[in-house]
Amino acid sequence: MESFDKLKYNRGYLITTEDVKPPQDHWKSLDIKEYRIFYDPLNEISWNFSGSNWVFILGNILDLKNFTSEKSLIVKELLRSLETSQDHFFDYIDELSGRFLILYGNDTTARILSDATGMRTIFYSKSKAFLGSHCALVQEYVNSPESTTVQREWLGKYTSQFLPGHFTPFEDIVFLTPNTLLDIKSTQVKRFFPREDIKELPTETVVEEISVLAKKQVELLSQKFKLLLSLTAGLDSRTTLSLLGDYKERFEFFTYTRSTFNESLDIDQEIAKEMAENLGLNHHFIMIDQDMKDKEFIELTKVLRRNTFSSHAFKLARIYLSKFSKKEHLHIRSNLYEIGRMYFKNNIRNLPKELTPESMSKIYSVKSVEDQKVIEAFNQYYNHVQMDKIFNYDPYDLFYWEYRMGTWHAQLLLESDIAHDTFILFNSRKILKLLLAVPETAKKENTVFYQLISKNWSVLDFWKINSRTKLTDYYDNEFDEFGQILKDIEFNSGSEENPNRIVPFKTKVFPTRLKFHIDLGAPKKGDYAEVNIPLKVKKDETNYCILQIRSPYERRKNLGRIHYEVLFDNQLLLREDIASWKESNQIIINWVPKSPSCSLTIRIVADRNCEDWNWGKIATLLIERVTTGVAQVENNFEVTTSSPYSQVYSDQEIFQPSFTINPE
Repeated sequence: MESFDKLKYNRGYLITTEDVKPPQDHWKSLDIKEYRIFYDPLNEISWNFSGSNWVFILGNILDLKNFTSEKSLIVKELLRSLETSQDHFFDYIDELSGRFLILYGNDTTARILSDATGMRTIFYSKSKAFLGSHCALVQEYVNSPESTTVQREWLGKYTSQFLPGHFTPFEDIVFLTPNTLLDIKSTQVKRFFPREDIKELPTETVVEEISVLAKKQVELLSQKFKLLLSLTAGLDSRTTLSLLGDYKERFEFFTYTRSTFNESLDIDQEIAKEMAENLGLNHHFIMIDQDMKDKEFIELTKVLRRNTFSSHAFKLARIYLSKFSKKEHLHIRSNLYEIGRMYFKNNIRNLPKELTPESMSKIYSVKSVEDQKVIEAFNQYYNHVQMDKIFNYDPYDLFYWEYRMGTWHAQLLLESDIAHDTFILFNSRKILKLLLAVPETAKKENTVFYQLISKNWSVLDFWKINSRTKLTDYYDNEFDEFGQILKDIEFNSGSEENPNRIVPFKTKVFPTRLKFHIDLGAPKKGDYAEVNIPLKVKKDETNYCILQIRSPYERRKNLGRIHYEVLFDNQLLLREDIASWKESNQIIINWVPKSPSCSLTIRIVADRNCEDWNWGKIATLLIERVTTGVAQVENNFEVTTSSPYSQVYSDQEIFQPSFTINPE
């Protein structure tokens, strides 16, 4: 029977000031000042000195500022920025991506911190100078008693995935959670991120920057590794797939499946199979409900229970070990993306505005909301990581980032570490800051991710997210290709009250239809967004233009906030409050043009300073169809509308020789 002893603490490390034996005989060691560093040779390391300063790094790390994976260059840049100032040092760390730790110091101090989400776990003893990659590894050396703050039984009573806060089952051993650093000698923890308010950015800017940063990482990784990606029908997997299209030959794709019916996995299987066949992906399926009762699996399970104190998927870890355990394998995962999607606020009802130990307990488990010991554990965690020093970041976003990802997800990776290392393209503070910089509506609606897919590999839009339906299931060219092709259109925005005001807007354009809205929760009086559509007409003949337009919102009690208007050649023709009528408004115009071309402008305008009720999104305007042609009538100059609430203006001389208006 195969021995799995060497897999204990695989890809791990131990840092101490004491003279002890290595955790595993095959591990290597390195001395920096008074610190002895033991590490599994599967880890890549680099270190350097400059004067009294020194820096050591362990793990997979990429520099998104200079686009390099060369660790010696990264260490030099870390040293250079450290000697410049602490702010420069942390600013450069924000530019790094990967799964790694940074240990740095001088003649008197030593500090340690992790990658953006703590994927390279750091456990440390509060009383002895021992730090390590695995909780049980540190416990072997410090022999700590069971925790009195948390209870191991909570892993079954409340959730099997994690314990409250930064705590472990042992009294003396805790997590170093993301965005904090540890002063090793004093065991003091200090928050170093965020360091300033986050500034809101247009969604399009964020999509463009993330596209560049993520695709460059794929390029660097593909030069060194055989890359793995689990393919599902979900949004996160699809987003990652869209970013690696140029390097798909370097990837091996796989999809989980079961021998028994499972709706979610069945959809994954069907969509993944279609995508793989149509896109030419090297893809196969992995059966994850295999019967594993043999002695080898029992022995492997003993090792896995040493590697993590939570339990995720031991069977899957064994499958990984049998299929993906070559040195060049690197698993690209997508788990962190929900940091940018307001996960807790979107999935847990009635959370208070402020993050408190009580709301942390509710997020942890609804069963624990009355357990005062759980609340007290979260209270200690809240104070320990200085959760009150997060500037204008949404505390629930950071709680998901630092707690959910920094404890549960970090331990999940310790299981697959027996086979291969893991990398996530968004595991960089630079990228995560971009995700969190978009307007709240964009976070709630996953706008960044849908736009990343459309921008980088638009064919992936053919398959709906987490659904068997495809574009062909609801596309009919007699419906969808009827009407003028909307090309050469132009979008603008601004303020009628303040010419210098920048008003963001959001658009989506199809061949014959479009929609747009002001991308503000509370537009101010005079804010507007508009689209200009050029029309080709027959001069000196009676022409018609049929505009089909719809404002989906109808709440007559909320009149007076925003209206839409239609202009011909910049002259006002029609206006209607967006809260008046949710049905399609068919506007038919007959006129004799003065020239062979004219412009149709549709504008959304705020009538007053709106409440912060997401009015910009509410006032989305849908241009369903525009058609033009020569009318088979003579001297019939009229405008008709199907909405009874349209206000039509008759004092403009935009029609020739004259016109009459007959609103229905």
